[in-house]
Amino acid sequence: MFRLNVRPLAGVLVLLLLVGIMSCVDNRYDLDRDIDMTISVGGDYLSIPGGSTDTTYLSKIITEGDLLVTDAATHEYQLARRGLVNVEPTSVGTFDIGEISSSGFHPVVIVGGGSAVGRGSVEKEVDMQGSFSQTVFGIDEALMEVGDVGAGVPAKLSIAFAFSGSLNYQSVIARNLHVELPYFFVVRACDETKGELRGNTLVLDGVVLSSGNNDSFATVLEVDGYKFGDAAGNGKKVDKANSSIEIDGEVNVSGSVITVFDGNLDANTSLSFAPSVVLDAMTVNKVTGIIQPTIEVEPTNIGLDDIPDFLKDDATRLEVTNPVVAFGTENKLDTPVEFDVTLVSHRNGKTAPLATVTVDDIEIDAGCITAIILSRLGKSGYADAEHVKNVKVEDINNLWERIPDYITVDISPSVTNPNYYTVELDRGYDMLAGYDVVIPLSFESGLNIVYNDSICDLNTDFSDLDQVDFDQVGLQFTAVSTIPLQLELKPENVVVKDIYGQQIEGIKVTADGRKIAESTDGTTPVESRFAVVFTSAEAGVLSRVDRICFKVTAVPGQALNVPLRDNQWIQMSKINLNVPGGVKVDLN
Repeated sequence: MFRLNVRPLAGVLVLLLLVGIMSCVDNRYDLDRDIDMTISVGGDYLSIPGGSTDTTYLSKIITEGDLLVTDAATHEYQLARRGLVNVEPTSVGTFDIGEISSSGFHPVVIVGGGSAVGRGSVEKEVDMQGSFSQTVFGIDEALMEVGDVGAGVPAKLSIAFAFSGSLNYQSVIARNLHVELPYFFVVRACDETKGELRGNTLVLDGVVLSSGNNDSFATVLEVDGYKFGDAAGNGKKVDKANSSIEIDGEVNVSGSVITVFDGNLDANTSLSFAPSVVLDAMTVNKVTGIIQPTIEVEPTNIGLDDIPDFLKDDATRLEVTNPVVAFGTENKLDTPVEFDVTLVSHRNGKTAPLATVTVDDIEIDAGCITAIILSRLGKSGYADAEHVKNVKVEDINNLWERIPDYITVDISPSVTNPNYYTVELDRGYDMLAGYDVVIPLSFESGLNIVYNDSICDLNTDFSDLDQVDFDQVGLQFTAVSTIPLQLELKPENVVVKDIYGQQIEGIKVTADGRKIAESTDGTTPVESRFAVVFTSAEAGVLSRVDRICFKVTAVPGQALNVPLRDNQWIQMSKINLNVPGGVKVDLN
């Protein structure tokens, strides 16, 4: 506050009065009417020195909040916001494969016709083919091709031989009898298995298949799943119209059986046998293949409505050197996920966006946490690594050129992997995702920041001059600054108000056009001289001034890409108010 002391003026008045008292007085002489009692004080200038202000750090000018923060290590100002992106759990539905029985096997005569004396035997070579097929419905739409499927509980596979005929025999024994199962069975032996399992072929050698009286033979294997192929193109294509796959395979039985009997054989005596293979129903809980599930992501709003006052003005424009938007996500699928992201900035509730930025074909790595860093320069504080990807987005600053109230983030992920990978069915694969927006306040040449402030309670100074005739007041000071921005006060950005908050008309504001120079490195202090003049042709108007409201425009000048830091400062020194030509005091 600058106060003009009027006591010296009062002293002049007292002195004049004393002179009048001690002199002879002609009562016929009217001082008010006959003598001009106006005097001048101050000569060419009446100057009131105001001293200097305290050093003001940006930490005092710029208030931090939820959005505006400083880096603890560098003291640099940043607009920072982080949050979560809601991604619905991704799942692929399970399906059942019903019981499958072999078909195409017809009874084969292994003993028939002829005659024998006493104990005898007949060996018969067999070579039989059957089929193993089924249409499986209810395949999830995410499945394009099925390479293999797995069951949570193994299904039992029963292999049986049934005997029929009129021959009275003692036994039927297998000799190197092979039961070759479909290639796609993932089969294994169990405690109930008879014979030897070699790959997908059960070998029965020396195994008694029947002990007479047409009793049958059965053995059991366990099937853990189906394996149709191990690479794209070798599996079962999904019929998308019917959501189905076709299972087709062959069962071959080859080798010899020896029938042992007593007595004579005649033309009407025979013995036949027929194999059968039955696989129990299976619930599939795991699939390997070409799988392209749908991933649902809710649109996300990044709120920026709590921006600092000095960035809120409609005239504010930011040309930020390297704003960064980082997305981090944990992809639990064993496949890369591609996504496109559209960022749209909004302000003041208007439906039309301020700016739209789209980035396509971003890839999230399989089975890990991936960081995707979108920045103007393609560089950031996140170093490139195996799962950290810096993506250059040259137009990303368009989102912040005018600070928006919020930014909508629309992410469209997809799985386009044409190769095989594995998923567990009916499992919800969470894809945890979040964003981290960091806008360092270091600027390019397009910056235009408006900072609003005011000088208050001036009436306590100017009201002392309400009996003084003056028409101009000047404010001069020297600014010392380490702030890397030029400061400019334009006359049209100055409003003068009275003690009631009403704008005072009739006051002309002029500035000398000089700018407060910036520190080119944000550290070295720079001095600048600055002046503002208030003029009014109407008597007494300037003495009514109580508040000077102004907008200081900050522009980059030559200090490009130098960040704002909370320990940068400005100080006003050599401040003084002056009245050009002095003041006139009316003593009439």
